[in-house]
Amino acid sequence: MAADSAPAYRAVLPLLREAAKIAALYFRSSERWVAWGLLACVIAAQLLLVAVAVVENYWRNAFFQALQERNWDAFIYQFWVFCVLGIGFVLGGVYQRYFAQWLTIRWRQWLTARLLAHWLDGAVHYRASLAADGIDNPDQRLSEDIRNFIEQVLALSVGLFAAVAKLVSFVAILWTLSSLVPLVLFGQSWIIPGYLVWAALAYAVVGTIVTHWIGRPLIALDYEQEKREADFRFALVRLRENAEPVALQRGERAEQQGLLVRFQAIAANWYRLMWRQKVVSFFTATYRHYSRYFPYLVMAPLYFGGGMQLGALMQAGSAFNEVRSAFSYLVESYLKLAEFAATVQRVSGFMDATEAAQLAFEAERSRDDGSPDDHAPVGVTVDALTVRLPDGRVVATLEQIALKASDSLLITGISGAGKTSVMRTIAGIWPFKDGDLRVAAARPLALSQRAYLPLGSLRQALAFPQAVEACSDAAIQAVLDDVGLGALASQQDFAVDWNRRLSDGEKQRLSLARALLLRPDLLLLDEATSALDATSEEALHRLLRRRLPSAIIIAVSHNPALVAIYGAPLVLETAEEPRRRLRS
Repeated sequence: MAADSAPAYRAVLPLLREAAKIAALYFRSSERWVAWGLLACVIAAQLLLVAVAVVENYWRNAFFQALQERNWDAFIYQFWVFCVLGIGFVLGGVYQRYFAQWLTIRWRQWLTARLLAHWLDGAVHYRASLAADGIDNPDQRLSEDIRNFIEQVLALSVGLFAAVAKLVSFVAILWTLSSLVPLVLFGQSWIIPGYLVWAALAYAVVGTIVTHWIGRPLIALDYEQEKREADFRFALVRLRENAEPVALQRGERAEQQGLLVRFQAIAANWYRLMWRQKVVSFFTATYRHYSRYFPYLVMAPLYFGGGMQLGALMQAGSAFNEVRSAFSYLVESYLKLAEFAATVQRVSGFMDATEAAQLAFEAERSRDDGSPDDHAPVGVTVDALTVRLPDGRVVATLEQIALKASDSLLITGISGAGKTSVMRTIAGIWPFKDGDLRVAAARPLALSQRAYLPLGSLRQALAFPQAVEACSDAAIQAVLDDVGLGALASQQDFAVDWNRRLSDGEKQRLSLARALLLRPDLLLLDEATSALDATSEEALHRLLRRRLPSAIIIAVSHNPALVAIYGAPLVLETAEEPRRRLRS
């Protein structure tokens, strides 16, 4: 299945197969024994509840018979029996929930780790976002959708198991009662084996068909609601992350209008969803309400004629409702099934889009056309390289470049000339290219214009993407002093929002400190010092070239002073009139 930006309604069976495929990943994993053990505990608790319900059905006969006979001793005895049954109900209900929650968190932890491993395998997450039919809001799919999938699949599967167990248990009771209690119609008695069972089945079949017919559009509506909610949440997060530029540009009113437009989309689909749910609820509520007393209506003539005791009537009515409920599982769970179908589509869509991007990434690696080679001598070789946009337009063309250890390359050009796309291509994350590109580097590092600081302490930001244990306090102090941020050394273990606390220039200085600390053999700087003044920019580039003497440094900058550091620049022009240069 491809990514699902515009999903259509799917049949129930394919969705169930997709859900089973996702669930099988965990139950066949290295945690399978724990998974099956916890599931067995959930099922055992459910069987206890069914067993207690069966005993209670027989208890109803004795209890109401005691009421009819006004037998005080029997009434008190049955009351104490009911108290004992209550203990079973409480224990079964509590432990079923407890073991289900335990299974949920372990399953969620395993599945989240697996999907994160695939999504963050190299640049797969970036490649997936570039696809024309790329997945929307991967953050929601990794958090809410995974949680919803696990909770829903457990609730629905355990509910189905309970329905089957009740059906098996109560069909025998109801069949026996049907043989003891003849059907009375128009004053005539009819002996129909198991007629109460057939009545419950017919009632459930009709209800299931009608419910599915009127509720089928709910799947697409639920999916669309999740998508629009995620879009609105993404817009709110984006506003929080860009609060300063919005405030500086007095953009609050425009942002408010944009957010309200997104919320209006939520409301519009919500009205369609609530109308459809209203229609389904009208039928299902009516179905449930009248089914509760349908068996009493069928058996009432026999009871009032004296041919049936009150206890048997109440027992038969209870057994009928249990059988009817088991047969009507789809009717009573239809709204949940519609939500589950939408969740399955979102989770499977994320997994399939990630797998497609991963396969494409691996295919490029196998062709060895731009993937870093950790064993060859450090170098970058380009031969007739054409870089394109996702729509196929050529954005840059390079004939030949050959760089070895200690070489430098300065790339300049007007906006739109493809400088960033070229840097992404050399870094190995841009798939839209033709020609030959070979990169050999054991420790590459690419720094973009927008400096990235991971969540956590300043030490973690400096060590990223390496482990913090590899960075000593003295080394951190030294590199911070080198880039003019020595005052932050005493705060290196503070876990604050450094992305908001530091200015753009300070964040770029911190990125350069990271380069000095990690000592890459290939350093890509895509306007990584653009927020600094010209003098500071030149000084920091000289520092990098001096402190990383054996590294290949490729820098994009508009500062002419960097020519003295890196040599004559490679000037990129727009695709309409590209300039090809030979550099070796």
